[in-house]
Amino acid sequence: MDRLKKLQEWSIYEYGNVFFIEPEFRHEMVMERINDVIDTYKPKVVVKAGLGAGKIVLDLINGKKGITLVVVEQSLRIIEEFIKQNSDNPGIKDIGFINGDFSSFPVDYYAADLIISIDNLDFQETAPVVDEFKRALQFDAHFLFAGIVLDDEDIDGTYDDFMRILSPLHNDYYLKDDLKTFMNLKDFTFVKGKIEHFDYNIDEIKNHIKGLYGEIDSDGAEKFITENSAALTEIYKLNGRSITLPYFTGVFTRRKA
Repeated sequence: MDRLKKLQEWSIYEYGNVFFIEPEFRHEMVMERINDVIDTYKPKVVVKAGLGAGKIVLDLINGKKGITLVVVEQSLRIIEEFIKQNSDNPGIKDIGFINGDFSSFPVDYYAADLIISIDNLDFQETAPVVDEFKRALQFDAHFLFAGIVLDDEDIDGTYDDFMRILSPLHNDYYLKDDLKTFMNLKDFTFVKGKIEHFDYNIDEIKNHIKGLYGEIDSDGAEKFITENSAALTEIYKLNGRSITLPYFTGVFTRRKA
């Protein structure tokens, strides 16, 4: 099975069982960041990479921000389901839905004033995807990233290693400053950002991933937690089955190469 097929299955699963991508407990905070960017920079064409849970898209069209909203979603099934579920919303007809792969982003050169990526970059092949985002953005346009990052003290990527045991799709979480450096090398200048912290339950993480794949390396994950309990406790406040993860929202400007 190729990676795009796996990403489509993940999107479908998350859409129906929201956990990692656009969960309700982060929704208000993320919308505040999105609205701040739109109100500050007044983009005309906003492209959202991924439909996600759908609620952010609904808030954008219901908020009547005077934008043209385009949603690039890897799964055609999710697009069709979302449209059907919200058929009574007159704003749905004004959204441009495009079924396509992020690594071959189906948006014209310099077409977007703002690209929004929420909770999905760590599942993508980051470098080619960001190259595609850059291609689709106008000069001096903006990119809004929101997602889990590694704690600044986790220079060994301990939590990354834990997630790789559980999820075959997991790619990388960045340290916040490493993400800024990576984006700078891709011709994106960091403008502003903020870190929040959210608690997760390890068993809920495992059960959610298991719900898609049927089987996961639960024993391997538990062994890893035991072997790395000191680091996880010090860095991520591991307490019983609770773990605290940093969540970064960052705004970047696409500059000329």
